[in-house]
Amino acid sequence: MTAHRIIVAIVLFGLPASLPAALGQKAPEPPAEVSAPDAVQAPDTVQAPDALPAPDKPAAKPKMADSNDGRCDTCGSCVCVHKVCVPKPKEREIRKVCWSYKCEEFCIPGPSESCGTKCQKDQCGWWSFDFWRPTCAEIRTKKVPVKTEVVRKVPGFEWLPEERCAACRGRGEDATCAADSAP
Repeated sequence: MTAHRIIVAIVLFGLPASLPAALGQKAPEPPAEVSAPDAVQAPDTVQAPDALPAPDKPAAKPKMADSNDGRCDTCGSCVCVHKVCVPKPKEREIRKVCWSYKCEEFCIPGPSESCGTKCQKDQCGWWSFDFWRPTCAEIRTKKVPVKTEVVRKVPGFEWLPEERCAACRGRGEDATCAADSAP
């Protein structure tokens, strides 16, 4: 971590209790509080709210609001933090078009016989048309295509940049496999 990021982290979040110990220095004394006669005295073992737990104890995952705050997004540590790409599980939708068919019957007419011609008169004048008599027809079957769209949901990953400390980068806790979690 660069000195600039450390200074920014100290200005924004205060000096963590574990930082002086990591640098081999004695932790600064908290400022003395002025007690009022009616005020209740706080216990002497009050821990600063931004102090981090010791590295050997498992830390509860804090709620991280900003990913660019100079702290590890997993454990909240300020030591040796770098941006890394982290895979996050994300369900994807794949649209698949399937084609099938259905059978539909229809009739094909056979030859027709002429029965004569008829003449008529209207506003436009004389005109004529032929009379036809059907003889037979055949039933045929045709295949009509049917389109079906199916939405399939499959597990996938989305890569997101996150800040991680050296300890969390070494654990690789975000790399999970869907096959490992399947029964």
